[in-house]
Amino acid sequence: MSSVNSIYSSNSRITGLYSDLDTDALVKSMCSGQQSKIDKQEQKITRFEWRNEAMKGVIDSVKEFSNTYCSVLGTSSMLKSSTYTTYSVTSEGNSKAAVLTASSSAMTGDISLKIHQLAKNAEVASSGRVSADGVEISSSNTATLADLSFANKLVFDSNNQISFAINGKTFTFSSDTTLQNMINTINTDPDANVTMKYSRLTDSFTITADSGGADSHVSIVNFSGNAFGENSAFQINSGIVRNGRNAKAEINSVVVERNSNKFSIDGINYELKKVTVGTEEETVDFTVSRDFSSTVDAVKNFVDALNNLITKLSDLVNARDYSSDYPPLTEAQKKEMSEEQIKAWEEKAKSGLLSRDRDITGLISNLKNAFFSPAGGTGKNAASIGISTGSYFGTDRGKILLDTEALTAALEKNPDQVLSMFVGGSSSAPSEQQGIIYKIRNTMSNYLTTAGNSISTNEEKIGSVERQIEVLKVKLDALADKYYEKFAAMETALSSLNSQAFYLGQLFMN
Repeated sequence: MSSVNSIYSSNSRITGLYSDLDTDALVKSMCSGQQSKIDKQEQKITRFEWRNEAMKGVIDSVKEFSNTYCSVLGTSSMLKSSTYTTYSVTSEGNSKAAVLTASSSAMTGDISLKIHQLAKNAEVASSGRVSADGVEISSSNTATLADLSFANKLVFDSNNQISFAINGKTFTFSSDTTLQNMINTINTDPDANVTMKYSRLTDSFTITADSGGADSHVSIVNFSGNAFGENSAFQINSGIVRNGRNAKAEINSVVVERNSNKFSIDGINYELKKVTVGTEEETVDFTVSRDFSSTVDAVKNFVDALNNLITKLSDLVNARDYSSDYPPLTEAQKKEMSEEQIKAWEEKAKSGLLSRDRDITGLISNLKNAFFSPAGGTGKNAASIGISTGSYFGTDRGKILLDTEALTAALEKNPDQVLSMFVGGSSSAPSEQQGIIYKIRNTMSNYLTTAGNSISTNEEKIGSVERQIEVLKVKLDALADKYYEKFAAMETALSSLNSQAFYLGQLFMN
């Protein structure tokens, strides 16, 4: 902030030498009117900056809600059909033979399951314990290949390496490669498509195909060293092994064969755990039914979050505006106050920045109206499925209220209609064809555009005021120079008078 203190208190001026006046203080006082004009303009800038900061806070809150609930990618998206079409799968008894879950495309009904065979991918394993002591090749997988203690010593080639191919992918490791590094390199290679393990319990290696079932295989070719092959350190021969098998089951008397124990059919996800055919648990029965509780929970969480947002916005537009009593502090005022006093003052000054803001007031109104206008082409509003507003005189005034029992009943009676009311139509459809979520998303999108334009307008105003301040500063400099010149002339006159008085005094003394 420009001021007389900073501009004119320089040591290059000699002031008050004969008059004994505090010239800087006098000039500051005489220029206070002009300084006041600068202060007022800088206070305008501060108010614009504070308002933009407050509006950006609202924008962040609106974006967070929209991204969470009104976007397909949101963590609690209300646009996903799965939010409203959820199924539960129950089984008679407490069977551990299989786990069934249902997706949003499932159909209700009963499922009878018999498991004849579990899938297994091709696998090769060491022919026996591979360590020299019959216990373990090393106490830690961080040991290097050279330090591993094999019954059949691991031999390296002339380059101090071992080299082999698994399923056509060649691997080469040096003697200082750690056991874990070798295993990780093989297991993460997409071309090899296998999982290699060393078990200290069995003191042996296994290499298992990652997929394929009956069509899977493990092919091993040894190039250098003796990791694989006859009398190899790993005690696994070279060659191709095809010992995988498919899962076989009967689902509602239909024979199904898959190359994995996990598969999906008609929106039902199956995970087979154990064979049932030939056991006491020959058949396992499941029931698929609509689960409305998860939909009700999702709607409740959505309404609660929206109420929190509306409450926050309402507090901002209903806050008392103290701007006339607590304007932004000037730099001079701050110098006379403690940090605690400045903080308390500015908290008061900022409390009503968005008081009665028309854009936010409109946003609140439109958010509520999304529930009480016809939605999703159904001709009905949210009141028909248990969503209403709080009593004007009650503690829930201004909030969206959800009757979970009424919503559950509406879902049980006509779930498709409830789905349409929430996500029917699209963002570009006529208002009465838009679902509640699209109405809310459009309302928020419109506000974000308007708020962004308001911030840009304020930034333009700040630029305009800054230009005005520069003009006022030039005038302040000129005014201060004018007063300093007058005081300088006075000091010159006093100097002359003092010289004459001294001369006359000398004459009378003579």
